Amino acid sequence: MKKYFFLFVFFCIAQLGSAQYSLVFCEDVNSEGKPEMVSNSFMVDGDGGVLKFLLKTEDYFNTDKLDFRVFYLSEEGTEEEISRLPQRVLPTWNFAWKEMVMFDPGNYRVKVFTGSGTYLTSANLNVRSR
Repeated sequence: MKKYFFLFVFFCIAQLGSAQYSLVFCEDVNSEGKPEMVSNSFMVDGDGGVLKFLLKTEDYFNTDKLDFRVFYLSEEGTEEEISRLPQRVLPTWNFAWKEMVMFDPGNYRVKVFTGSGTYLTSANLNVRSR
């Protein structure tokens, strides 16, 4: 019986650790967490361009802080961290977004972590000049 209890606990922990997250880039997010004008490529002018990073989960975040980290990707593929955008959340939320003004053309990667540093997901972004 003890053996089955440990197996049950193991599978419960494994299920909790396998939450699915998605990160999309968009121009706006409505109150239900639906993105508007989704794309991985945006055009900006000299004044910059505003876009939002929308993180969604199938369940709940189970954390009170998210950390959106923005990296510039060089032509060789190396990452240079250029910004950290912390976001307070309620553990029961299933979506959160962060707004950023992008000025410089190039390729970027946005990685999302919990406040304790646990990696959740990432996505690539291309910014082009008008």
